[in-house]
Amino acid sequence: MSTPPLPSAPAATGGPEAASTAGAAASSPSPDRAAGSSPQTEQRRPWLTVLVVLAVLGAVLASVARGYYRDGPLEPDAPTGQGSKAVVQVLEGLSVDVEVDRHTADAAADLRAGRTVLVTDPRGLSSTQLAEAHEQGPGRLVLVQPDDEALYALAPDITRSGSLSTASDLSPGPECGDLSQGARTLHVPGEDGLRGSSSLYRASGEARSCFAAEKGGLVAGADRLVVLGSADLLTNDGVANGDNSALVLNTLGVDGELTWYVPSAGDPLGSDGQDLLTYLPDWAGPFLLWLLLTAVIAVIAVARRFGPVVVEPLPVTVRPQEIVLGRARLLQQADARDAAATSLRSATATRLADRLGLRRESALDGLVMALAPHVDRSPEQLRTLLGPTPVPDDQSLVRLAQDLDVLEKEIDR
Repeated sequence: MSTPPLPSAPAATGGPEAASTAGAAASSPSPDRAAGSSPQTEQRRPWLTVLVVLAVLGAVLASVARGYYRDGPLEPDAPTGQGSKAVVQVLEGLSVDVEVDRHTADAAADLRAGRTVLVTDPRGLSSTQLAEAHEQGPGRLVLVQPDDEALYALAPDITRSGSLSTASDLSPGPECGDLSQGARTLHVPGEDGLRGSSSLYRASGEARSCFAAEKGGLVAGADRLVVLGSADLLTNDGVANGDNSALVLNTLGVDGELTWYVPSAGDPLGSDGQDLLTYLPDWAGPFLLWLLLTAVIAVIAVARRFGPVVVEPLPVTVRPQEIVLGRARLLQQADARDAAATSLRSATATRLADRLGLRRESALDGLVMALAPHVDRSPEQLRTLLGPTPVPDDQSLVRLAQDLDVLEKEIDR
């Protein structure tokens, strides 16, 4: 009949040897952890510095770049794909006087002075702005993809009739007359355009439409007003497609004077009431954006510290008594008497085997036979004391610890 092997759990209580063994295990540094904590911290900290430097540098470059031009849809100085710098430069090369306005009152004054006024985004105009622009005077008004509200206020004979969702090449018909401005083919990108699908318009009364598709014309006009159904006709990416440049340049440069009106959020007529943002200078926006970005980076740098949580060297030396007492309290709170008893018996059996010159992995029967000549206990009593006997209550556990201590003292004698 085979006997169970000796348990191999670490010592939880006992004599001086247990304390020294536990203390050595707790105080011995781990090579991997001791060698890996400091280099890892040193490798992570430079990344935070590099991130902060790049963010600040990017914010400064963005602010400097915005000082040269404004990047946005149909911005006259923007060299990007959505800007209109190419159209403005060609017009100026044709001796057209191009002036940029961002307030409705200035654009309306130019319109009454007889200049051609291009409204790049009529959809963003308020009712007050539309009423101001309604007094056209002798000037020509060019609207880029207006909505129903803008058409109702400025061109009641022209209405939106649909959209062009696919890339198309449109040709003028005999009804166009001089509205085509010599363009033979217009190309629009469809749904991938600057403002999505191109708009189609239907004309009535004295108004006319040109470059017709199934639901209407891409270009419409009435008296001194022209409606362009696609913003891509004026962009740097779209003006060179087809004969888009012929239509745009001839429409905008026919009078030799052009006001490029870009609606601005700071326009006093943009809302019914003025707020404090209206009185801020132009550089306040980029500066506040840079300040906000710097604050966010600072909060991230302060809130999250890379590296170990504690600043003291690891591992921390813990006294053996604290380890024993802490484990004992955990076992007591969990009512794990059998686990505590197994730990006590395992530690006692290991120390007894060392003193008797036995191998630690010897069977329980071998340890009992070696102990029998040295103690005043029968083999059955030793097997009950060192074997896996259940412990029903705390008093039995305390009694077991005392009996194991007495057994070790008998061997010491």
